[in-house]
Amino acid sequence: MKEIIELNKRILTEAPEAVPKEFGFIMVIRNDSAAKELAALPASIRADFEKFLQKLNQAMPDDFEYQVLLGNEHPYLTIIYNDGAQTVGNCPVKWDLERSIFDQLPAINWDSLRGFALANGQMFDRMIEEAKQRPAALPSTKQLQKEFAEPMKDFIKTKRKDASKVHVLVWSEGQEGSTGEEFANMKAFCRALPDLMATQYLVITVVADGKPLPERKIEVMKREALKELEDMPISHAKALLKL
Repeated sequence: MKEIIELNKRILTEAPEAVPKEFGFIMVIRNDSAAKELAALPASIRADFEKFLQKLNQAMPDDFEYQVLLGNEHPYLTIIYNDGAQTVGNCPVKWDLERSIFDQLPAINWDSLRGFALANGQMFDRMIEEAKQRPAALPSTKQLQKEFAEPMKDFIKTKRKDASKVHVLVWSEGQEGSTGEEFANMKAFCRALPDLMATQYLVITVVADGKPLPERKIEVMKREALKELEDMPISHAKALLKL
């Protein structure tokens, strides 16, 4: 991992402005174009990073992918096995932070990682099939607003005073009461909504520009978020509270 640690230190020291403020990190994924992520780096760092990625591609089996995360306090390399739409998963590899990645890769039992990913993929396949048989249990925004009428009223009264952000009241099973989330703007909220729904946070109301959004508009946003999750069957099923 020492190569990643060193690259990360150079980015934070020499080019912190190259880290997208929107995300707070730079992520490079094998087989995906990283031109945009790398373009903002100084030429010397970019050249060394590209050499590292090229060497990493040569050192790893073709059926494994990876994610390299840089630009924050927790740089990391995650190995991913991908054997189709459902069998995709992070592989359990513990890195020695002080040793070279390329000294550690030869010791990895790739067949064992394949078996781990395939076993988990079969479990996910079963979950997907079970979810197909279950009805959606996602309550409508209207139902949620009726159930959380009092906390919603207090939330709107408080948050409408701040028109600089988008304020969202959410609830999740097992959580004591509803909680508020903040987003820089509507674009940021819409981008986060699929993940909120996939992790089974239910959106009760949204306050933007100092005003609560109409219930029908929130419903439209939820439907659009569900469409984005259609290619991720388990996340989609979770968002519909089938799992």
